[in-house]
Amino acid sequence: MNSLSPSRWFPRRAYAPMRAPASRFAASGWPARGGLQFTEWLLLGALALAYVESIAFPLFGVQLHQTMLAHVPLVMTGLVLVLHLSGLAYNHHALPLHAVLRVCWPFVLLALFSLVGSAVAKWELKVTESYLAFGVYLALLPAFMLSTSDGLRARRWAVGLMLLSFVISLAALTGEVARFNWGQTMLHETQYIVVAGFFAVFYAARSRAVKLSMFVLMVVLAVLNQKLTGFLVVGLAVLHIAVTAGWRRLDKNWRPAYSIAAALFVAAVAAVAGLLYVEYREFLPSGNPEVRLQQYDAALRQFYESPLWGNAYLSSSGEIYSDNYRKYYIPTHGDVLDLLKHGGLIAFTLFFLGYWKIFSLIHRAVKATRDDRVLNAYFTTARFFQVAALVTFTFNPLLLKGPFLLVIWANLGLAAGMAIGILGRPERKAA
Repeated sequence: MNSLSPSRWFPRRAYAPMRAPASRFAASGWPARGGLQFTEWLLLGALALAYVESIAFPLFGVQLHQTMLAHVPLVMTGLVLVLHLSGLAYNHHALPLHAVLRVCWPFVLLALFSLVGSAVAKWELKVTESYLAFGVYLALLPAFMLSTSDGLRARRWAVGLMLLSFVISLAALTGEVARFNWGQTMLHETQYIVVAGFFAVFYAARSRAVKLSMFVLMVVLAVLNQKLTGFLVVGLAVLHIAVTAGWRRLDKNWRPAYSIAAALFVAAVAAVAGLLYVEYREFLPSGNPEVRLQQYDAALRQFYESPLWGNAYLSSSGEIYSDNYRKYYIPTHGDVLDLLKHGGLIAFTLFFLGYWKIFSLIHRAVKATRDDRVLNAYFTTARFFQVAALVTFTFNPLLLKGPFLLVIWANLGLAAGMAIGILGRPERKAA
């Protein structure tokens, strides 16, 4: 039943009130009472489509984010968010808007900055490739945060999101194995997505056999990936597992000292990894340093010309390069440098301030949910996903690709919204 159903003449059996229904516009989509609501399932489905388009290359051998289907998940997500948020507002179960804006206001300002500049570039200056997509997708972040209601349904969301992430990871790895060709990889730019699914199950599972299986799958991914970014992401996952395992087994009195020792250990591992790379780099993937350094130099020169606001998103999102009488339109292989190039220190500061605020919020949720295995696994994965995504788009142009943008901002927005709801509950505050 839902609020649009016709009234009945016969009496209905009385039930105890359900906890925080997400929408009166739709009945529950879960067979059991209290499961995800229909509009929540629709939102999860739109996110699943964005996931599929992101991993389409290893899965289907086609890069769907470069086709006319690239922004279909955005259209579906927009329609679903309107319906879902309307239901939440009607039932008074939405998160307080001020609590959401307190966290994401830097991203809201950055979205406005990029949208205004990109709109002028596209429709007034006739720039073909603008940063309009970046601003549009980033503007959805507050809506994703608001869509998780007031925290009472967080566990259902966590299960659904982790299950979706694991299925996508398994599908991507299966596609890579089926099309494996030594020296080439189809998992490029998706490493943070694939590792996160196995990472989630590792922390959510009780069985040691399952944990070991997830660990092995992450190592297999690193071997098949054959990209430096993939090695970094898998290395971060392994370090996190090792350091966290030691931390959880220690008495609380020893944890501060262990944190210092763990930080020194991670720094030592990073230094050793750097030395090994310098020593054996001829045996490792090159990362195409010639093109990258040329792009980095061009981006930095444009930043130096206008360090405060860059080009204010008024120019093209990439550069034209010539090679063997052919011209290539290539974006900078690093979205962090693109922030400096297009938005200057203003965009750079807003982005990393917003990124830090979400990270610290999710980190607090990790500490507040240690008594709940599922929620703790979810927030631990969300925290790792955020760091792994940052590593990936620091060295790759992800923040111009629709499906990748939707996956990143949807995951961060949903995790941040759930964290606000959970940390706002009295029993969590007391913890």
